[in-house]
Amino acid sequence: MLALAGATGTLLLLLSGRYGYLSDELYFLAAGKYHLDWGYMDQQPLVPLLARWSDEVFPDSLVALRVLPALVTMAGIVVTALIARELGGDHRAQTLAAAAYALSPWLLLSGHWLAAATLAPLEWGVVLWLLTRWVRLCSLGSPRDRLLWAAALVVAVGVQTKFQVVVLCVMFLLGVAVAGPHRLLTRPALWFGGLGVLVTALPTLVWQHRNGWPAVDMGTVVASETDRWLFLPNALLFSGVLVGAVLCCYGLWVLLRRPEFTEYRCLGWTVVGTVGFFLVVSGRPNYPAGLFGLVFAAAAVGLQQRGRTRGTAFGWLAGVAYPVSALLPLAMLPIYPLSFLAEHPEIVNYSRMYETGWNELAHTTAEAYAELPESLREDTVIVGSTYPIAAALDVHGRELGLPGVYSPHRGYWFFGQPPDSARAMLYVGGRDAITHHFGQRRQLDTVPSRHGVVNIARGVPVTLYTQPRVSWSELWPRVRTL
Repeated sequence: MLALAGATGTLLLLLSGRYGYLSDELYFLAAGKYHLDWGYMDQQPLVPLLARWSDEVFPDSLVALRVLPALVTMAGIVVTALIARELGGDHRAQTLAAAAYALSPWLLLSGHWLAAATLAPLEWGVVLWLLTRWVRLCSLGSPRDRLLWAAALVVAVGVQTKFQVVVLCVMFLLGVAVAGPHRLLTRPALWFGGLGVLVTALPTLVWQHRNGWPAVDMGTVVASETDRWLFLPNALLFSGVLVGAVLCCYGLWVLLRRPEFTEYRCLGWTVVGTVGFFLVVSGRPNYPAGLFGLVFAAAAVGLQQRGRTRGTAFGWLAGVAYPVSALLPLAMLPIYPLSFLAEHPEIVNYSRMYETGWNELAHTTAEAYAELPESLREDTVIVGSTYPIAAALDVHGRELGLPGVYSPHRGYWFFGQPPDSARAMLYVGGRDAITHHFGQRRQLDTVPSRHGVVNIARGVPVTLYTQPRVSWSELWPRVRTL
């Protein structure tokens, strides 16, 4: 298991310097370096703070930024094996569960980036491991409440990453109320730990309140971008083709139905409640990824108890199913030369779309800005149509002579508005509501693409807008986009 975790981490580190920053990594860097706050519309402060620390210690180092995600993924593999061990799994069951985690397309790909979606599965996994251990020891008559205190500490960190960890906690308590152990609900450590989590979350909650609860708006955005009917199929796809999807389904059945897992029924209902909640509210299919380690572990132990991890069955899993399941997650990583991707745009590759083109965008904008007459340049603000564009200009553009960047899009809108003294706008992006409030426009350039790679930055226009019809103070509250 440790060798598996080490091999996964080594692979991620070897690929960490390829292509460039992910669009969300640019956003976290910009937020942490220039707009550090107690809260954001779409994230909490932990990831921007980690991005800031990484950049301060190793400036502009893509590899350094991605060391932590690799370590987090390695830790997730280990924690999955530990959950299997708590459930009674031997070394083979632990290895099966850990390998399934390593071969999850979503978990492996997200281990390539520093993002909230990278940290959350480990945070959830540690919480579930601690709770599983508490339940096991409780069934033996010796509950250890320090495990509850430790779980509360991890939840406090999770709240500063994403609010979704609260859903996990609520569903676990409901699962305990339904299936036991009811003794847990009488433990002072549970409730005082929850109070501690609330206290640590107060600054973020105050920020949300003062800004009109933009996290609710973000939930609406996610729901509009998600097909509820595809939520479960996509979540299973994210868990893994063949091995991951099968173990997810079997692991849930084991937790809910197998008599050997009676004391762990609450964990099965936690999975059902959490997935059901995200299904109802149209969450993203990666939101339940923190449950993958638990169901993988339960499935592996269930196979062990049925004698299926021995002989030919185990050999089939290790020799056929797992290698086949490895094809998709490995293909999703940035393993291709950019010249090859340029020749084959039909290949679906997330890294190609969202990790390339940002340097070209910054250089194109900086050149257009530098060519403006000096008298006009002093009164020109730069606005990105979307948060990835604005973040790329903030991170890559400042060393090229660009000033701070504004954007009406999502969390960037809260970073502030342009000054009323600005009489021109260099707009990076297509025409939208904000551009209709200017009298004249002149397109200066279009972002090219290195090697001709198709990405979201290629072809973005850089346009100069002059003769504003209203002041920025009047305009900014009207142009916020989601």
